[in-house]
Amino acid sequence: MSVWQVRKEGSPDVLGLPTAAEVLTGLRDGNFLPTDEVKGPTDTAWLPIEAHPTFAEAAQDVDPPPEEADDTHLDMNPLIDVCLVLLIFFILTITYATLERALDVPEDTADDKGIPQIHKDELKDRVFKVIVKMDGEKAVIKIEGKVVAKEQIFTEMQSIINSTGRKEMLLDIDRDVPWGIETSILDAAKGNKVHRIINNQRVRK
Repeated sequence: MSVWQVRKEGSPDVLGLPTAAEVLTGLRDGNFLPTDEVKGPTDTAWLPIEAHPTFAEAAQDVDPPPEEADDTHLDMNPLIDVCLVLLIFFILTITYATLERALDVPEDTADDKGIPQIHKDELKDRVFKVIVKMDGEKAVIKIEGKVVAKEQIFTEMQSIINSTGRKEMLLDIDRDVPWGIETSILDAAKGNKVHRIINNQRVRK
């Protein structure tokens, strides 16, 4: 009785089948792979089923076996998506917290409201007074009660500082005074190294 022998490639275990039809059935049923080796009754050597003349045509029509899922593979895509969402959330949260902190201005209490006041007695030995008022269209500049021309501001200020040692200036100036006059007074104070300039609105009599 002729026997067809089938084995896994290179395997010593051999399965014997009585007819080529049964080999073909096993191939189509998925029991054999096209790469498995077959040896017919008249064959002298083992051949892959897909290369054997009896089965070559049928082996071409056999679908390749599905690839087995790799249990060791970890799909990182869902994890990456979650991390990106969390990252965006943390960025927005930190940005909002920073903005909220930057805009967090403490409320004024009853004692803090308004311009801080300085008592007049605290200033009399420390400051010299500069008053600028408008007389019609003309700005009148007074330094320690003396009317001074714009060109003499620096010299008069220097003379008072040298004679009295006062290095702080109390400035009382109308809102309508031209900006150039105020700039000249401030430049003269800077040139004479005035330590501090106090606005008259802060002085409490």
